[in-house]
Order: sequence, then C-alpha cells, then structure tokens
Amino acid sequence: MPPGPALAAALRATSLGVARATNGHDAVVIGAGAAGGLAAMLLTEAGLRVLVLDAGSPPSPMRTLARRLVHGAGRRLLGASAPKVLDRLLNSPFSRYVIARRQPIQSLCYAWGLAPWQFVDDIDCPYVTPPDRPFVWLRARQLGGRVVIPGHGRQYYRHGPSEFFPVDGLSPSWPLQAGELDPWYATVERRLRLAGSRDNLPWLPDSELSIVLEPTRDEATLQASVSARWPGARAIIARFAPPLDALEAAAQTGRLSIRSGAVVREVEVDSSGCVRGAVWIDQQNRTEERARAPLVFLCASALESTRLLLLSRSPRSPEGLGASSGVLGRCLMDHVRMRVSGNGPPWLPGPLSGEGRCLYLPRFDARDLPAPGPGRGFGVQVFQQSAGTVHSQFTLISFAEMLPRLENRVTLDPQRRDAWGIPVLHIDCRQSEEELLGARDQVSALRELAQVAGVTLTQVDTAPPPPGSANHECGTARMGSDPASSVLSPHNECWEARGLYVTDGACFPSLGSQNPTLTILALTARACDHAIRTGRSK
Repeated sequence: MPPGPALAAALRATSLGVARATNGHDAVVIGAGAAGGLAAMLLTEAGLRVLVLDAGSPPSPMRTLARRLVHGAGRRLLGASAPKVLDRLLNSPFSRYVIARRQPIQSLCYAWGLAPWQFVDDIDCPYVTPPDRPFVWLRARQLGGRVVIPGHGRQYYRHGPSEFFPVDGLSPSWPLQAGELDPWYATVERRLRLAGSRDNLPWLPDSELSIVLEPTRDEATLQASVSARWPGARAIIARFAPPLDALEAAAQTGRLSIRSGAVVREVEVDSSGCVRGAVWIDQQNRTEERARAPLVFLCASALESTRLLLLSRSPRSPEGLGASSGVLGRCLMDHVRMRVSGNGPPWLPGPLSGEGRCLYLPRFDARDLPAPGPGRGFGVQVFQQSAGTVHSQFTLISFAEMLPRLENRVTLDPQRRDAWGIPVLHIDCRQSEEELLGARDQVSALRELAQVAGVTLTQVDTAPPPPGSANHECGTARMGSDPASSVLSPHNECWEARGLYVTDGACFPSLGSQNPTLTILALTARACDHAIRTGRSK
C-alpha cells in the first residue's frame, strides 16, 4: 500500500538532522506496523511531536531510477502490453526461485507468493533455532507491518473473561479489572470501521460495528447446516476490516516525523531509570544514530521488541530491561494451526465479499456440548472463494491456544549477528504433547465440518506446522501486577524504564484462541492514554 500524500511528505521531510534533533520529539515510536501506527496516530492527535523509526528499507534513488528505466524500455519494446509482460517476468518460476534463495523462511508463508518483496531478507535478518526445534518467524519490515500483506486474514475479535482470567491455573490472569478493556476495544473498533455481525455469544464478546452484515445465501446455508449438526455450535460472520491507515492520519496532524531504514539497536535509559530514546543504525549511510525523547513506544512485533529489551543493557539492568523478573524472553506462544482445503458448492458473492470475510466458529472444540464452558479451546475460520461455475474453493483453518511455558523462550545468540552487526535471537520453542494431541482433535473437527459443508477435501494437515507458522506469536515480555514476575506494568510500561511502553504481542500473559490483533490495538490505545494522563512525555 503506497503512502498517502501527508505520509509521503513526512517521509521526505524527515532528514537525519530532523531525526537527530535533541529537543524535537516528545515521543519515539519504534515500529510502523498496526500497533506502532496506532500509537503514532493517537499521540500526535493528543498534541505530541512523534518520531517513528521504521526498519524497512527506504526506496533508494538508484532503485527507483532502475525501475523507471526497465518500465520505460519495456513500454518502448512491448507497447501497451508491457506491464502485463513485466509482471509475468517478475512472477516467473525463475524469478521466484531467485528471491526464495534469500527468503527460505519467509517463503514458507502461504501469502509469500502474493508479495515476496514485503517480507524480510532471511540472509540479512537471520535467527537461530535448535536443529530439532524449528520456528517459523515471519517478518515484514515495512510501513503497515504484516497486516498490509495481501492475503492477511484481517480478523478482529475481543478477548473475554475466560481469556483474561483463566480458571484452570495454567497461566496467570491478566492485570486488568473485569470489563476494563471494553472502552478501548470500542475506540479501536470505531477507528477500524469494523464489519461483521452481532451475535450475543457469552463465549465471544460482541464488538462495536460500523457495518452490520447479513449472511449471504451460501453463508446462511452453512450456518443452518452447522446448527442442525451441532445445536450448541455457532457459525458467525467474521469481524473484519481493511488495514487502518493510521500513519497517514498521524501525518495529517503535522506533528509526525518518520524515518524508514532505521534499524533500532537498543533503548537508552538514564541512571534514574527514565527512558531517554533509542539508538539506531541508518541503512542509507550505515551510521549509528540517536533519537531522544522522554517517551518511547516499543511496537516492533513481539520477538523484535523482546530482542531490543534484551539488547538494552545498563548497570541498572545488566541482562536487559525487565530481565530481573526472570521472565524476559520466556513464555513464547503461537497458535497451534491446522488447515484443510477442498472443493465445494459454487460460490455466490455478497456485499463486502473479499479479503477478510469468512465464517468464524468460536470454541468449536465444544461443538458437541450445549454451550462452551470456561476454558481453552480452538476456533475455526471458513473461507470460500470462487473457482469457476462448477465449484468453489474452501479453506478451513483452526487456531488452538498454546500455553505460556517458561521453557519456550528467546535469548540473544552469543555469536551470530545480522547485516547491521546486531546480535540475533536464539529461539527455542516447541509444542507440548498435549498440544500435539489436541491438533488431532482439530483436524478431526475440520473433517467433520467439511463434510457438513459438502466439501471434498484435497489437502489435509496431518500434523501442525512448526510454531510461528500461525503468524500470531505472542509473549516473552508479559504484563503483570508484580515486577518480580512480569516485565511490564498493568499499563504496559516497563517496570525498569519509566516512559517505555511495550504494546505489541510481547506483552500477552496468555494467548486465547482468537486472533490477537484487536487486543494489541486496544492495549496500545489504553497505554497512550496512560502516558498522556501521567505526563510521561515531559
């Protein structure tokens, strides 16, 4: 998604001199994805001068000139058909092979083939895992982050009481009061202009919708079939929205500076424990730079944010910011994902059909019960796409909760460095035997659901892919009520660094079975309010 006019102007205006300005910023936001964009928007709207540091490569003049020359030559040689021919060449098997050689991990993503250039280069951005415990870390260093990649599900669901306050004792409760996050959910939902249906399900809280949808004929047919087969199960219209163009909104305030190609190396904290700013490597000239501000929002994605906390060492925090808790880097989680696909009845599109729209079956693990009780489980998303007049293509995906376990952790590798000389992560994570057994129940449920939907399966997962593959990694810098057992306060502020807020998935004490994006955004909005009310930017 190209930047809007205000954002493009802010990118051009943010020179190194502007980014370095000692007293030029009230806040620094690290990361330009969903959470970072929202933080920049809310802080600038509150009157703060904000600098966003984005690690994505800025478009170089030489690369832009080369692209223009190639397209110009193509138009002269091929005429009006040049764009189609060039696109075909860029998407040829040979071209994809060349790109994939530098993206052996990123190319494992189902959406990689739609836009491989939006993913990181694995050679420049490596990480390390034990040989017998792979982890698929999918990354997009770009404005908008992963949510703007074509094919992203763009699903938004609230967590409910059973996710925030688990009754089984297998994970800590979130440091929130009942209903405390509801107004922040609503704030974000209104900004997103969320589409979906109101369903009044006790096990999945309703959202504030801008567009209330009715089921299409196909959706209504499947909903009726599900209710007939499992009276306690519900298939609802997904709650979805296109990406929020928060950075453009922030730029329109006139208070946004944004520097692409800024690879942050550490967060600086003074001797009194107050955040001072960030140290970063400028990709254009390979120099080390500093950006100063009394308020820093760390929104680089769960593992990147924890990597920066581990790298940010000082006499007060010799092992990294938050390491004294004993849980920094620990309790890494990702959904256990299972998927089946096949051919089904023809597809009749309806209003707002397209990317994001699907049917969602929350707590489908309890499909044979009158209603789900408190506890953990899995949900299922059912996507249907046209495949001609005879049939349609169905994809059924289940996401089950992974428990936060101390042994699933990330540390800094003592030897390996990335292209900018920064230590990389060593990721040690595996699914438990219980989670692997649960994956069998997931695929069994998907087979049953496909049969009810009249789908002839052509592909069935027999085992879950490695952790990380669900693209919902969370944990490793959790929030809590006690600095002895958590990295962040109940308002997402680092206990060991006043003015440093971490609001991406790193802060999650537990995962739930829903997509985590809406909760990440709600926590970000709440943390921005806390920073403004408490004067952290002064």
